[in-house]
Amino acid sequence: MKDKEYIVRILKYAKKITKYMSNVNSFNAFSENEEKVDAVILNLEQIGETAKKLSEIVKEEHKEINWTNIIGLRNMISHEYEGISLEIIYDIATKSVRDLINKLS
Repeated sequence: MKDKEYIVRILKYAKKITKYMSNVNSFNAFSENEEKVDAVILNLEQIGETAKKLSEIVKEEHKEINWTNIIGLRNMISHEYEGISLEIIYDIATKSVRDLINKLS
């Protein structure tokens, strides 16, 4: 039962990111908007934190999702916030998050 709740949470955070990025047309527009950067990073961290709680069964059922990278990003955000590459965050927010939504929906 918990796994279903975790998937719902992950989708909620991912959809927030797509909403925040909906009117962002370039990396510069993203990187210059401190609030968007912070909001996206916070939600990526929440996705990773929630992914850590998923059972191995669910992770196996969704092998196409790189759970290790998602959780690793969370760890990077939590421990090295200032050293995060905004180019990588932008790429994840504009490409990988939509893919994650499609795979979990």
